[in-house]
Amino acid sequence: MDDEADEFDSEESLESVFKSAANYVRQIGSKLDADKLLYFYARFKQANEGTCATAKPGFFDFQGKQKWDAWKKLGDMSKKEAMLEYVSLLTNIEPEWQDKMQSGAEGGDSQGQRESLKNVMGVSVSTMVCPDEQLTDQQKTIFHWCQEGNMDKVKAMLTSEGHQINEKDSQGMGLLHWASDRGLVDMVTMLLDSGADINLQDSDGQTALHYAVSCEHRNVVETLMARHADVTVTDSDGSTALDLASDDMKELLQSESGVG
Repeated sequence: MDDEADEFDSEESLESVFKSAANYVRQIGSKLDADKLLYFYARFKQANEGTCATAKPGFFDFQGKQKWDAWKKLGDMSKKEAMLEYVSLLTNIEPEWQDKMQSGAEGGDSQGQRESLKNVMGVSVSTMVCPDEQLTDQQKTIFHWCQEGNMDKVKAMLTSEGHQINEKDSQGMGLLHWASDRGLVDMVTMLLDSGADINLQDSDGQTALHYAVSCEHRNVVETLMARHADVTVTDSDGSTALDLASDDMKELLQSESGVG
């Protein structure tokens, strides 16, 4: 760890690399297994908020408890160590990630790439992925394509295969839930423009806003709020999106909705 720390000549240099790493992880989140997602999540929270001081999620919030436990286990780990471990794991997984980020910034022409470079967010782990699931393109459903951010495929399947915009998968989640969970703001916008119910509730009663707030995808939250998402909808535990929000997210929700 000391050798890695020597690579950064200042705290500002480390923070800059960490922010780029967090942005890159957000882009590849759908390809990572659950353990790695939790590892990244915990260190992102530790680096940005310090020691976990939030209340443990309720009994029925299994995924919330996983995230909370991963963060809580870091104890009083320093911000610097959390950032170093975050960057270290990403470098082990994808040694050339910085070159790819630079190439994407210079040559990428999609709005999604430009938006992600401007908004450094934590990695989404509210819905875990299966590391053993390797599907061919023919096996993928509209929900898989949505998770991967492939808008062309989703649009085509909505148009040609008779899929309903508000249908739910075997996990009780709609397309808008998945797009919000993954932080895919362009996909969220497309689905809303196509008639997706912004307040559609999953099997646990959560809306897309619950997902976006929980994962701290600020750009998605802003998009949903601009489309008048209902902040008063409660899930099966009686929690609104505001109840799940960090201080920053609460401030955003309150300013956009007028709810105190």
